[in-house]
Amino acid sequence: MSIFDSVTPDDLIVAFFPCIYFSCMSQMLISYTHRNYKNYTPKQRIDAILERAGNRELFFGRAVRLWGIAKIRGLRMIIENPWSEQTFLKQNFPANPSVIDANRLLRGDHFVKPTAYWFVNCEPTSQVTAQPTAKGKNICQIEPNRQPGLCNQERSMISPDYARNFICDFVLGKPQENTQLSLF
Repeated sequence: MSIFDSVTPDDLIVAFFPCIYFSCMSQMLISYTHRNYKNYTPKQRIDAILERAGNRELFFGRAVRLWGIAKIRGLRMIIENPWSEQTFLKQNFPANPSVIDANRLLRGDHFVKPTAYWFVNCEPTSQVTAQPTAKGKNICQIEPNRQPGLCNQERSMISPDYARNFICDFVLGKPQENTQLSLF
């Protein structure tokens, strides 16, 4: 038995994996000399690096397994994760992303946040909803997370405007008028 037994090809799975293990920042946090570890003892540094590497391996395995289950069973799925030149998934994931949104501000998000989307057993549509936001934020101006190696929750969230525009642009293929932005 599997949770996927009740999922049909008519359903759509959207998966958000913890970006803290796949982002370019994570690559740097596996370095013994990273500044986040400056007050750690040598043992604490090694333990922190091994914990991060283990978590990345765990979540990478889950991402590949989920991608594989969807691919084999013919289930429609979209996987979301950060994208830049140094991301772990860019070098290691078994497929290339279907869509790379280089500047999420243009679709109404609060941050630029280059993001990749892998569409499995479905194709992205291609509308363009331009909604530059007046609420753009700079990561240097938000409260940092107190735990080293984790980004602020505010930085991790997708704005409601971006979520709606993404669904309309890439899932539904629904053109939107600037005066009427809705899913219906």
